[in-house]
Amino acid sequence: MHIDARELDNKTTIEGDLCIVGAGAAGISMALDWDGNGKKVILLEGGGFEYDDKIQDLYSGNSTGQRYYPLRSCRLHLFGGTTGHWGGMCAPFDPIDFKKRNWVPDSGWPITLDDLVPFYSKAQKLFELDAYNYDLPYWQKEYPALTPFPLDKNIIWSKMWQFSPPTRFGKSYKETIVKSSNIHLYTYANLTKIVTNNAVSNIRELLVKNHAGKTHRVRAKKFVLACGAIQNARILLSSKGATKKGIGNDNDLVGRYFMEHLEIKSAELWLKKPVSTDLYIFDYSTRKPRAELALTDEIQE
Repeated sequence: MHIDARELDNKTTIEGDLCIVGAGAAGISMALDWDGNGKKVILLEGGGFEYDDKIQDLYSGNSTGQRYYPLRSCRLHLFGGTTGHWGGMCAPFDPIDFKKRNWVPDSGWPITLDDLVPFYSKAQKLFELDAYNYDLPYWQKEYPALTPFPLDKNIIWSKMWQFSPPTRFGKSYKETIVKSSNIHLYTYANLTKIVTNNAVSNIRELLVKNHAGKTHRVRAKKFVLACGAIQNARILLSSKGATKKGIGNDNDLVGRYFMEHLEIKSAELWLKKPVSTDLYIFDYSTRKPRAELALTDEIQE
């Protein structure tokens, strides 16, 4: 079911069992999990089904420190989110990404790669990928020409990637969401404030607004923020009703950690004789699995 929040009476109260804020890859994936189960799911999207320059402006912001892409440009503010201009590269994290590493400040997670594997397998289907397998020998059976460079395996290994078409969630899953009997999609419903109890232990309601001048309240038993890392942090930090530092920010950590693909020229590779480069040349037109050269855990340390 789809409702345009601009058409609702001002100060409408929206109620349900679960409220998911953000209809990008994460929000839509979670909503689809609840499709047809009888629970009322509220899916809030700040934009509409098509790009709107005025809505996109809401993602504007300033950056300090190292130069970065304009915040307005690197994410999309519409149904389907940033999958609308995503390139399609997919790969799971590596085991070392979750470990405490003495040479990486504040590293270490309370989960491991194994905890994510069931969800990765599930995500493969949503992104229209092949089998959940990122081992080179598995793909060599299907593509014998994928030959790794003759390098020391104790130093360098080949990390596999798969390529989504890429799946545009805004188009691929629009019909399912709109026709769902229990998923209630509200477009043009921008979250502006999270209202909590005095102890900041429960969310009472959300305030959403739009350019039509309408303000609505959203109440549910459970809430999920799926606005993307930067926007999630912005919302938490700006919701200061019962806390001066922002929700969840007692330790001043919300928004302090920014993850990006670090890409720097770090080495050149000179080969003594010609070898096949099929394994390492990314060809988006064929969507065949490809690899990048990666450093082993020991060499990273």
